Amino acid sequence: MSLRSRIFCALMLGIACLGLLCAALVWQTQAYAQQQQGRLLLQTLTHAWEQWQAQQMDALQRAAQQLTDAPRHGLEQRMHALAKGRPGLRIDLFDENAQRLATTAASADSEPLPDPAALPAQGLHALSARTYSWLWRTRAGPHVLVLSQDAVAVLPALAQRLEGPFHLLNMRGNPAAGAPAPGASAAGIAERRMSADEQFFAQVVVPVRHAQVLTLAAGDARLARQPALQLVSQPLTGAGGSVIGTLVWSRPISADAQQQRQFARRLAMQAGALLLLVSAGLFLFLRHALDPLTRNVQVLESLARGQTDIALHAGEDDAQDESGSVARGVLQIRSELLSLETLRQERVRTRRQQERLIRDQLRSLAENLDPTSREEILLALGTQAVATASTMNEAPNGLADLAGILGRMSGLVSTQQSRLLKLLREVQASVQTQAMLASLQQELEIAREMQLSILPRQTPSRPEIEIAATMIAAKEIGGDFYDYFAIDDDHLAIVIADVSGKGVPAAFFMAISRTLLKSNGLFLRTPGATIAALNDQLCTENDQMMFVTVFYAVLQLSSGQLTYVNAGHNPPVLMQQGKAQFFPRGRNMGLAVLAGQHYQEGALQLSPGDSLLLYTDGVTEATDAQNMLFGDPRLLRVVQSFKPRPDQRGPARQLTEHIVAQVRRFEAGAAQADDITVVTLTYKGQAPGTGVNAAPTSAVSFPLLPGVP
Repeated sequence: MSLRSRIFCALMLGIACLGLLCAALVWQTQAYAQQQQGRLLLQTLTHAWEQWQAQQMDALQRAAQQLTDAPRHGLEQRMHALAKGRPGLRIDLFDENAQRLATTAASADSEPLPDPAALPAQGLHALSARTYSWLWRTRAGPHVLVLSQDAVAVLPALAQRLEGPFHLLNMRGNPAAGAPAPGASAAGIAERRMSADEQFFAQVVVPVRHAQVLTLAAGDARLARQPALQLVSQPLTGAGGSVIGTLVWSRPISADAQQQRQFARRLAMQAGALLLLVSAGLFLFLRHALDPLTRNVQVLESLARGQTDIALHAGEDDAQDESGSVARGVLQIRSELLSLETLRQERVRTRRQQERLIRDQLRSLAENLDPTSREEILLALGTQAVATASTMNEAPNGLADLAGILGRMSGLVSTQQSRLLKLLREVQASVQTQAMLASLQQELEIAREMQLSILPRQTPSRPEIEIAATMIAAKEIGGDFYDYFAIDDDHLAIVIADVSGKGVPAAFFMAISRTLLKSNGLFLRTPGATIAALNDQLCTENDQMMFVTVFYAVLQLSSGQLTYVNAGHNPPVLMQQGKAQFFPRGRNMGLAVLAGQHYQEGALQLSPGDSLLLYTDGVTEATDAQNMLFGDPRLLRVVQSFKPRPDQRGPARQLTEHIVAQVRRFEAGAAQADDITVVTLTYKGQAPGTGVNAAPTSAVSFPLLPGVP
């Protein structure tokens, strides 16, 4: 921001602050005046109401005195004569038992008066939500006279003293209704006016227990296009000393007050216009006063860029003010810059001589480089000589010393060249290694896709069972595998296996084992014979000494009879009737260890709703950051706590995903130690009207081990 702009902004800020201060003083003065006016209005309303209430009570007292002095046989006629001559006056005569003997009310079902004996004092009472009256109680012989003057009926007379109508609001803020005026038309007018008052006070909330002056400006939506009003409210205290309502004085705001507000608005607009004129004048004055200074700054900026041909306007350095002093200083700076330019030219000639010496040293240094680099350096030296001749840059100090240093660097360049050649050979070898690694990575990816392709991609579409499986390899390819295939229409084979080791050898051994197992299973049918034949085949020419653990089972779909062989594999988990427990650990040896082995079978009867969880040691041997194992007990607790949800995935898929998620949560980012494979089978039972009720096999069922806590 320029100096002129900063000065202008500072002056405008000062003027704005002064204007705000004046506006605040005016606002405080008006607020104080309004406060004083409100206080005066409240005092006027209070004084007028107290005088009027005193007059009403005096009138009631005089009327009561006239009635008590009258003879008993003409008391009722006197009561009606007094009530007829005064609007809103009601007189009731009670006997000793508080039974009304006579009344001046228009109808017998008029608003009943309270028990005369229960009246606490003589004064203003709220007889109902819409009836307020002054009461005066006196005795007339053995009887009791109660005189009541309707407070609403006398409000028009009070409005004649003070400008503006009066309303008496009950404790709910609604206007109280007075006695209806005689005549149907008058009653209709009073009813419409009462409805309008209720609508008005429903929109304008008047506090009942606090005195207040509320101003409604012209244009307020609540006024319904009426002139501006001031609502002066004063709480009314009843004869019991508590607030029973409030008196509201609707005082029209005079035209003088509105003219004062319009005058204040015009004064504000005039002050704003004056502020704009002062701002424009200040801007023009600062622009004219600071133009010479701006010109001097422009000349200084040009001199800083080396443009010494620029000059000031004629006569600017003759001024006797601050701008003239600055102009003379600028001219002095220009003279010094011209002298420095002459000195710089001399230094440039000296620098050129030193550069020629340096170029000769660099040419001799280039002789130690290879032909291509030497030609490049010589070409660069020739280009530099041409560029130096066409420039006028300042030459650095100590160029002769730099030429000696460059001469000593010739031996360093030769050594650096040798290191560079060696580095290039290393880089070349590294590139070849990277190419081999990329080729190997591609081959591993192909092997992984091939390994996944041999796993079953679709589950058997049989209504008796539900199967879900997943396998997560620790490396690109793994040694775990699972399979399920139909032996015939009523028997399904399920297998899960874990090959020792990882990587490519384990993957190849896994593919061979799976292929041989499926072919043997379709031919031999029983688990014991299938696993024994597979073991003999894998032991043949097993030079790598690899082995595989297998859990192989055959499920009869119609009956739920499960026959299995556990060849050194982790015991599955059976979930039956809401309980989870491990299969007993078998004594059968893993495959490809020793030929000629006999593998003992086990049998289990599954009921509809039972689930079987098969897994590899990648689940139970998963470790966290502290090298703690997931373990069999934790697996059993996870399975025991699983509760299937009703969704489209089914309980088998939910349990499989639940086990993998719990293992990942336990690892908490730790590296996967082994392949993770999980297979879940849920037996649903034979569908009605399908299949054959085959008898269970002759294998003896074993007792399951109790669940590990």
